[in-house]
Amino acid sequence: MHGTRIKCYPLRVWLRYAVLLLGLVMPAFCVDEGVSRELARDRARIVSNVRYRIAVDLRPHAARMPGHIEIDFDLAQATDPLPLDFRGDGLAGNLKINGSPAEIQRSNGHILLSPQSLRAGANSVAMDFESGIAEANRPITRYVDTSDGNEYLYTLFVPMDASLAFPCFDQPDLKARFTLNVSAPASWIVISNTPAVAEERMIVDRRESHGTRFAETRPISTYLFAFAAGPFQAVESSGLRLFVRRSMYARAKEEWPAVADLTHKGMALMTAFFAQPFPFPKYDQVLIPGFPYGGMEHAGATFLNEDSVLFRTVPTVNDTNRRAETVLHELAHQWFGDLVTMRWFDDLWLKEGFAQYMAFHTLAQMEPPETVWKRFYESIKPQAYAIDATHGTTPIYQRIPNLLDAKSAYGAIVYQKAPALLRVLAYDIGEDHFRDGVRAFLREHAYGNAEWSDLIGDFSHASGVDLRPWAKAWIEQRGMPQVEIDWSCDANRKISSFQIRQKDVLDEGYVWPIRTQVLLGYADGRFDHVAAALDGAKAAAPAAIGKSCPAFVFGNDEDQAYGLFLLDAKSQAAVVSALPHIADTFRRALLWGALWDDVRDSRMAPAVYLDLGLHLLPAEKDAELAVSILGRMRTAFTEYLPDNKRAAFADRFENLLIREIANAPTTDLRITYFRGLIAVATTAHARGVLMDFLAGRMAIPGVPLKERDRWNIVGALVADGDSSAHELLTAETRRDTSDDGRKYAWVSGAGFATPETKKKYFAEYLTSAGVKEDWVTASLPMFNYWTQAELTSPFLEPALAALPQLKRDRKIFFVVDWLDSFVGGQHSRAALETVDRFLKEYRADPDLRLKILEVRDELARTVRILEAQ
Repeated sequence: MHGTRIKCYPLRVWLRYAVLLLGLVMPAFCVDEGVSRELARDRARIVSNVRYRIAVDLRPHAARMPGHIEIDFDLAQATDPLPLDFRGDGLAGNLKINGSPAEIQRSNGHILLSPQSLRAGANSVAMDFESGIAEANRPITRYVDTSDGNEYLYTLFVPMDASLAFPCFDQPDLKARFTLNVSAPASWIVISNTPAVAEERMIVDRRESHGTRFAETRPISTYLFAFAAGPFQAVESSGLRLFVRRSMYARAKEEWPAVADLTHKGMALMTAFFAQPFPFPKYDQVLIPGFPYGGMEHAGATFLNEDSVLFRTVPTVNDTNRRAETVLHELAHQWFGDLVTMRWFDDLWLKEGFAQYMAFHTLAQMEPPETVWKRFYESIKPQAYAIDATHGTTPIYQRIPNLLDAKSAYGAIVYQKAPALLRVLAYDIGEDHFRDGVRAFLREHAYGNAEWSDLIGDFSHASGVDLRPWAKAWIEQRGMPQVEIDWSCDANRKISSFQIRQKDVLDEGYVWPIRTQVLLGYADGRFDHVAAALDGAKAAAPAAIGKSCPAFVFGNDEDQAYGLFLLDAKSQAAVVSALPHIADTFRRALLWGALWDDVRDSRMAPAVYLDLGLHLLPAEKDAELAVSILGRMRTAFTEYLPDNKRAAFADRFENLLIREIANAPTTDLRITYFRGLIAVATTAHARGVLMDFLAGRMAIPGVPLKERDRWNIVGALVADGDSSAHELLTAETRRDTSDDGRKYAWVSGAGFATPETKKKYFAEYLTSAGVKEDWVTASLPMFNYWTQAELTSPFLEPALAALPQLKRDRKIFFVVDWLDSFVGGQHSRAALETVDRFLKEYRADPDLRLKILEVRDELARTVRILEAQ
């Protein structure tokens, strides 16, 4: 392996020099790191018809993956060096361009192909390469199952990590056809995007190996190419296959019927809705232990986090719902993302937002729609509203100058706000027009790329409405409206005035087009509706005038609009009184949410909300809503109450949970209260109850305690500083020697409230390549346990300073998890001042600065609520 490296100077444009020597022009050329928008546009203009033929050799426990690649492509012109992307510590050699040997010139993560060797028209490039394999921070990830010693390898290339594994044009709009050949141990199964078409016994370097050749793919982006290898076992159902590591095969067989049935139904419903057949020759699902995301939508071969499918505790309805949403989200990607791919990652919402929305849309055809859209509101809207209320928010369309920054585009804006706005759009233009627009979009751009303007154009054509002003407001503007209603009644108890108004939550002067349905609630339990619309700061609602005077009004019944819909003081008091008597679960969920929005806006004291929950929660029979209410009560208790008020609530809160663990009418509710107790237990009595569960002296009626439940108890007792914590952790570690046990023993250890423990773990987070990323992510809440903010505050500034390293080395969501834990784990004004000082003194790159501002504003809200009491 060899190559010449060219030094690049710090300019954001290509530098080209011509040196005339004996009549030969020798170009010296360099490009920026990563893939800039300019480079991508230039390559997309001149490169087409790309095909990759890749051969790799997978060897047990090897640190490197040797391979050979051949790339065929058409070139419109050959006047400049053409950069291939090959980043990181990968090695390359034996380069041939159009059959002739060529010197490898590397520059800032690229291999420069000389224009003297290229030509207009068809070209071919071939070379050998090597790339790294490790348990973390490498393009090929290794997982070793300690229960049986088996090794598993998998790839994960989103957003631009294919170029860490092999040379390629690593941009989403240079779609290509891939052919893969893999040599691997004979006991291994290899899964890739297409079916295997040939298998043979091979001798590689005097080793017996098994060769697998896969059919050529349809055109896909580099980040959607993938393979996994190891001694997987498969379960099958009518053409679908689920691959799982051997030690989990028995459990997978138990869960597979439900997953297969869901996938079959989802595929049929999506095929009908999209009016497009499934886009690829086959569809496999591969369970990956320790996978850093819930799933990844590789074309024809979705990789799923093993824990998202195979439950480690007795599942609640919320657990099975989340699994269904994940399975259908990744399935929807086969159309939105894989068949039609965004041209650039600033349109990430075109795939993630649509996949999220279509998961719920499909579920709404399998279950009662009101149940599914209630779930959508509870799981999607809070995160979207939370980020949109901060100065770290972004528009849905996010300008990404270089794919090195693409990781920053992932978050609540594309996963929560974008699907919420798609629901708004479907309401505004009607379901039939929405469906027709989607069908046209997929038909016109199949196996190609598209931009958000293409989609809006198709929706406009289908509905007959010019949606460009709507899209400009909702897709190109950041933030959201805060919507309030001013109303009054006359002496005859009729509505005499009714005006809806909006303001920009961030005070940046934006307004949005809003169409909503206002709820009128009456003291006798009746309800009425008023349609309201505004395109400016305020508008009257003439349809309300003359209606009977309500007890309260709420501006977003059925959750068809997007924004912070706050209750006026009179309505807030009336809603508190009405909640126990509202039979409609969706409406009850919306009004509980409106009260919580009032807490976050300092219009209701957190103690009032917590007290209301303590009174009403035992009567709530809907497990999904109970989880939502209990989660907010937990936030009020752990973050929004000062110490003295928290102590006053502790016994009542814990005793309610202990009582409902035994007495709640359903298994779902009993598990919900059990998990709630683990999360908030602080008193000696509550810790004693948890130890009784651990020792078997107490039990949840009808619910066996699983391994993960036991570890959750141990972790809570460690973090709470229970005197028996060391003994319990040691005993549980000896008892559970599985992979999960090793992981959660390490995770629980992060909770010990000593400076030495925190220093040790923090150092390992930043310097130990041997600690798996999912271990670190799982341990962050224990390190920053909610009762240990004072102890962990010295790590706040170092955690912020580490962000550039983490952005470079870690996977997509890691930086968000890191900030949520280190900044979100603080509650004091001193911590807020530390973050503000860091922002003032440290020159963070723009996208990291936004991520910091996001959590900074949430910390400021917490401080504001605490100081108001």
